[in-house]
Amino acid sequence: MKQSPILPRPVRATLLAGLLGLAACASYELNPPAPEMIRADAGQVTDPREIVALVPDAASASRLLTGATAQGFVLREQDDLPALDMKMLSFTIPEPLDGPGAIAALETIEPRSTAGVNHAYKPASTGSLDYADALMSWPDSPCRALGPIGMLDTAIDSSIPELAGVTIHQASFQRGTAADPRHGTEVASVLANPRRLTGVTLYNASVIGKSARGQDESGVDSLLLALDWLAQNGVRLVNISLAGPYNKLLDRGIDRAEAQGMTIVAAVGNDGAAANPRYPAALGNVIAVTAVDADRRVYRKAGQGSFVDVAAPGVDVMVEMGGRTRFATGTSIATPFVTARLASDPTLYTAPANAVRNELAKSAVDLGAPGNDPVYGVGLVVASDACSPG
Repeated sequence: MKQSPILPRPVRATLLAGLLGLAACASYELNPPAPEMIRADAGQVTDPREIVALVPDAASASRLLTGATAQGFVLREQDDLPALDMKMLSFTIPEPLDGPGAIAALETIEPRSTAGVNHAYKPASTGSLDYADALMSWPDSPCRALGPIGMLDTAIDSSIPELAGVTIHQASFQRGTAADPRHGTEVASVLANPRRLTGVTLYNASVIGKSARGQDESGVDSLLLALDWLAQNGVRLVNISLAGPYNKLLDRGIDRAEAQGMTIVAAVGNDGAAANPRYPAALGNVIAVTAVDADRRVYRKAGQGSFVDVAAPGVDVMVEMGGRTRFATGTSIATPFVTARLASDPTLYTAPANAVRNELAKSAVDLGAPGNDPVYGVGLVVASDACSPG
């Protein structure tokens, strides 16, 4: 197995710096959900006393830092996001301000800034692999990955034999102690299974760590740093098996990444049909994946809504890790099946989200109500005759 060392969070490559226009930060139109949904998720943050801001250039960063410091904000960290053409600053919120008050204050100090609380994003996971491949009509022979694939997840245990043929590059962006690598390793084992894909190069951004509130989760700042690292390394197809609240910082960052040709596939989350939409899956420029079982029934905890794009196997999927077999369930597990499908399709690898939706709809097996519906999207993704031979 080929593997590069895990890079520390401060390492910042500059391969694709300056890809995006500076004016985009001010002109991009955000796509938030209804205000009541935002309020319902207000407490889902990694640290209630932290505020994060994105600015387009050094001058605006300097103005924001000077003005914020004068109003009692304390700088925690400042990072460049060169591939996304932004700068990110995080502050401790001064008393008696709360999150909304801090957002208003920072965006008043520097009108070119986008400020938001540091929402938390958690792994979206709680039959057999053979049922999954058969359900998707995966070819008998493996397909060939057409280029690098990115992941935002926990770290990957690259020592397991099932990943022996995979070239793995890892970098750490999580806060605090890194989470157990099991979730990321499960996702990687599905995505890069040698019976499904060959020639896989994975760029894995480890973003899940022990937060200030003692939970395994990622802050939006870690997600943005990870996306920037992937973009700098030329990764144009990214699997995100994480889910959390709407956050305008993440909305803006993903828009930047998608505008430069990055296709993002994400899990709809496991909060149930009545829950608010989970992000980043619910963004319009992301492919949102739900999970079904061997009988093509939706996973009972999967999120539902008009944002759901496609379905894939994700209930009691057999995952082989370290010579042992376990069963995994969740929209996290369904998502890499779709990512693997895109990675091997010459017409869809790095295609924009709308093109991916339209193309997958042509071959998907319709489930539930006729046509596109909020439970299954366009239906079950199939893979027959769609891949480059391995």
